[in-house]
Amino acid sequence: MRLLTLALAALPLPVLAETFTVSSAPTAVTVYGGFALVTRDVTVEVGVGAHELILPDLPQWVNAGSLRVSLEGAILSGTRLRNDALPPQKDKDSAEVTAAKDRIETAERALTYLDDRAQDAGLAVQAAQARLTFLQGLSSSGTLPSTPEELAGLGEMIEGQTLEATAAQISALRRVRDITDARPDLESALEDARTALVALTPPEEPKTLLALSIAADQAGPVIASISYPAQASWQPTYDILLTRGNDAHMTLRRAALIYQSTGENWQDVILTLSTLAPSGQVMPSEIYPPLLQYGDPQESAKLQRNQSGLTADALAAPVMINETMRPQPNFDGPGVTYTLPNTISVARDAEGARVELDALDFDARVFARAVPSRDTTAFLMAEATNTTREPLLAADSAQVFVDGALVGQSNFAPVPAGGTFAQAFGPIEDLRLTRAVLEKSEGDRGFINRNNAQVQDVRLSVENLGSESWNVELLEGVPYSEQDDLQIEWNAEPRASETDVEDRRGLTQWNFTLPANATQEVTITQTVRWPEGMVLR
Repeated sequence: MRLLTLALAALPLPVLAETFTVSSAPTAVTVYGGFALVTRDVTVEVGVGAHELILPDLPQWVNAGSLRVSLEGAILSGTRLRNDALPPQKDKDSAEVTAAKDRIETAERALTYLDDRAQDAGLAVQAAQARLTFLQGLSSSGTLPSTPEELAGLGEMIEGQTLEATAAQISALRRVRDITDARPDLESALEDARTALVALTPPEEPKTLLALSIAADQAGPVIASISYPAQASWQPTYDILLTRGNDAHMTLRRAALIYQSTGENWQDVILTLSTLAPSGQVMPSEIYPPLLQYGDPQESAKLQRNQSGLTADALAAPVMINETMRPQPNFDGPGVTYTLPNTISVARDAEGARVELDALDFDARVFARAVPSRDTTAFLMAEATNTTREPLLAADSAQVFVDGALVGQSNFAPVPAGGTFAQAFGPIEDLRLTRAVLEKSEGDRGFINRNNAQVQDVRLSVENLGSESWNVELLEGVPYSEQDDLQIEWNAEPRASETDVEDRRGLTQWNFTLPANATQEVTITQTVRWPEGMVLR
């Protein structure tokens, strides 16, 4: 029996349940297009048995349904959220907050020391003033010496002492001024220190307490990871640099602007930016096949006149529902994530934190695009192919540079992996554009209108006033029709290089090289005919 008792005593026994209260802060954040997933990691040393881990400082808006908890070193048996009647929190200043408070204390001491020095210097001013007042009293005293010699001696003494007291007063005033000249800088330093502390310690927001019931089968560290969604977003921004020359290339410097309104600062977090959209559509749309019917034309007309009196169910609702439930266009490609190599701090409700991502280089084809019907100059363009394995995201803000010089701002359209894109880099003042409808006085050419026909001659011109040769792409829109009875004929001299450019009907392009001090003209003759009694619109 005694041996059995000793054997049982040698077995590991669970310790009594303990409660661990741990302060937490965001340690990692993944930001999507419209929200963020915030993660807090905490570590505690526990013994064998059941325990309770309490995090008293989660944001109050954290929702139990979207909260996710994972453990290493223990098993999670339950969670509880509580956001009212919370116990008081201990002071837990971070190293940054402590340093900010120390800077404030140092700045306040410096101001106090300056005031003390100024006060000490002011004592000399007061002493000199008292001496002068005394000397002035002597000069007007009724008990002056009676003999000329004594009176002269008194006058010399008063003069010398007055000069000495005045010099002492002026010197003391200068010392006071020199001391107080430093006060604005010290006051500014104090204000900066206070501002830094405010940035590090936003007003205390209501908190939520999270209690985790855990069970550990062996003693050691337990790592708890708590994740929840929060209000945040990010958007790309670019610097687009064109380097001209024989080896022309375009560089895309990518950065991200991050916005967060979570009510708490993200201090030294691991930040990941994602192009995925977990909050978007996650299930396929319903299909409502259209119901087609035929009927008497007169009945159809009557039905249309009385349409306002019909019920919603009688108005071909399936077709209308099909339109409203059509899925919105989404980028057809894989999502991309960017994890920053270093931790970052993003203050809540800030204007936007900018982080640099990377730079991409592409070989570029440089040319001039001319649109005489809209512009008076051609524009510098560069075309490149996205040779990366990831899409280039759209950006509302992009700064464009040519050979290192900033030329303006632009937007940037999305480009899929392997796709081709063209970027504009501002006007080319040397390439002047004109578009003219030729006058009727030029013989049988010109603008002729009849009741059912229209003939028009248009001349497009590109003039190169500079000393550089340019590859030019000239664009013009010629009319097109979707009605069989509306006939359109046109021809151009010289002949167009491409028609229906980018599958846009009527968009026509001429490609040519324009040498320095040269002019290229394109003449377009178009004839339009339509049935008698109709009007061209």
